[in-house]
Order: sequence, then structure tokens, then C-alpha cells
Amino acid sequence: MAIFRWAITGCGISVWLSAAWAAPQDVFLTAAPEPAAGQATVEVGVDRMNTQLDVLHLRSTATDADTATSSYAAQHISGGFKLGEQGWLSGSLGQRTIADGGGTYRYTSWQVSGQYRMLEEQSWQPATALRLSAWGNYADQTESTKAVVVPGAKLDSVKITSPADRQLQADLVGTWNLSGGTQVNAALGVGTSALSYGSLSATTTMDGCHYNLAFTGNAVYGVVASPCSTGIYVKEIYDNSGRLGIDVANEIAWHGSFVQAGVNARWQDGPWTWRAGYLFFMVQRDAVDAILASRKLASYTQNHSIGLEASYRLQANLQLFATGVISSNLFFNDIPVAYNSSTASRFDSRYSVFGAGMRFDF
Repeated sequence: MAIFRWAITGCGISVWLSAAWAAPQDVFLTAAPEPAAGQATVEVGVDRMNTQLDVLHLRSTATDADTATSSYAAQHISGGFKLGEQGWLSGSLGQRTIADGGGTYRYTSWQVSGQYRMLEEQSWQPATALRLSAWGNYADQTESTKAVVVPGAKLDSVKITSPADRQLQADLVGTWNLSGGTQVNAALGVGTSALSYGSLSATTTMDGCHYNLAFTGNAVYGVVASPCSTGIYVKEIYDNSGRLGIDVANEIAWHGSFVQAGVNARWQDGPWTWRAGYLFFMVQRDAVDAILASRKLASYTQNHSIGLEASYRLQANLQLFATGVISSNLFFNDIPVAYNSSTASRFDSRYSVFGAGMRFDF
């Protein structure tokens, strides 16, 4: 029975390795996202992080080599369109890649949102907007070929098909325009998360023989990968007793709810615009964290993010920008699909991502 215990414990590994930053940039929310002139904006940009770029050593290091040394690359296109004097529609689509010792993993991220400014700024009263959005991350499949060692055994590879997360979110945003081109924003948001996957499989070596494992619910079925002449082996193995105390679906495809609160400011100085923001995030997951607690393992439910941006206006309708985001706990508020019972311990670490791109207003 030992084979089933460690196989299921390692089932979340490929979800984690495929994950990367897929942020809906909530650290810079404003009640006035539309351009000063024109009806729409389009942005294209790239994000990067690797050991060479981490010159300030912002990422956590020692305990997890994958976290400390992985490289990340992403590109996105996003845009928004003004609807009347108070409405704003926006969306984004991105592709991100993370590479480590187990291979290269690719995710697609998406976001759509609508924002309506209910109140305009008057004296002490801020401009106030309600923003509704849906966003998520998905992949056709993720697979790790890096050996995963757990107590008493080893997984040679793990594969999950169609891993995805989907979020629905509502934010209330207030904006004050101060003198000298300074703007201050505050936001409060709530939302729900739902994770899903298609199938889970793995390979292992037992008694010198290679086995393919498939998981259906909490049942595990294994078949020898090729004829094996080493020792005594079983051609097929199966268990659906549920006696192992595991719950595959709830551990890697959980549901949850979250709240977040943030403040940010914008300053203008000639062609230069500077933005800085802080975002606090807290999530309550419906099953996976209780499972971790029953195993006396830590879970992580809070994240702090700091964002910085500098942009330079080359022309009336063209800006260049550079950004940096530092996170206390590996962006689990931006990539929920990365968090499960096997990967939770990795979220006790910092991370940072740098980006650059162009914005067009028209």
C-alpha cells in the first residue's frame, strides 16, 4: 500500500512547476483608468525574472532550489475602451513560461473587466467606481520529468491535463486628485476562486520495474510500463479503498473566497509618470488548508505586494514603462492553480518580477 500513499502526496508537483505570474495588476487600481485624451488604450509588455536579474536578492533562497533558481518569461497584450463618461471595459491575454530542472512549462492567462464610476470627485468626496472582473490561468497539460523524492519512495514524473483556475471579483475603488498632478487611490475587493483539472497520472519505479499510474477520484490504478524481468513484480495494481486519508480533488482542485485591500499613488513630472502601490490579500480555502492542518503542515493565506512603475511619454499618445512587483508569498493571489496540498510549503518565500513595455492611447 505504500505506493499509493506517496504517489498521491506528490500529485501537485506539476501544477506548481507550470505556474507563473499571471497578475491582474490590482496593486495599481484606480477609479479613473481611462486615458486623459482619447477613447482607448492598448498595452504590450514583457516580464522577466532569473538569477541574473535578481540583483537585490529579493527572492527567497535556501530551502527550495526551484524557487531560488527558476527563470520566468512572459508577454501580454491588454487594452481598454471608454464607454461614455463613466464606463470602462478592459481585457488582457498573456503567455508565460517558467523553466527549472524539471522542464519548461507554459500557461495562458486571461482577464476581462467592466468598471463604472458611480460618483465623481467633489471636495472631500473621492471619485468612486465599482469594478467587476473575471480572470484565470490554464494550460493543456503540465508535466514534470524531474524526480520527486518523498518519504520512502520516488515519483519519476507527474502529469496533469487541463489544469486551470477561474476567479470572479468585485472591487470598490476611490480616487482623489491632489495638487501638482498627484493622484491617490484606495481599493477594497472580494472574490471567489475555483480550480479544476482533467486527469492526473504519474510514473514510478518499484522493485526495479517501471509503472504508469492513473488517478480517478481517490482510486489509483497502475500498470507495468514494459515487460520486467527484475525481481517479482505485479502487472497491475489497484486501490479504491479510500483508507489512505487523501482527497485528490479537494487537494488540487479546491474552491475558496478572498478579500483584498490596497492603496497606491501616482505622480506626474513633465513627461514622467511614477506609480507606487501596496496590496494586502487574504484567502479562505474550503478544503485544502484543513487537510494540511490535519497533517500538521503549514498553510499560507495572506500575501503582501509592493508595486513600482516609471513611465515616459515619448509622444502625446505613446508611453514607455518599466515595472517591478515584490511579493511576500509567491503571488498565490494571482495564480491560485499553483497552490495545493503538495506545494503549499513553497509559498513561505518572497519573489519579484520586472517588466517593461509600451502603451498607446487613441
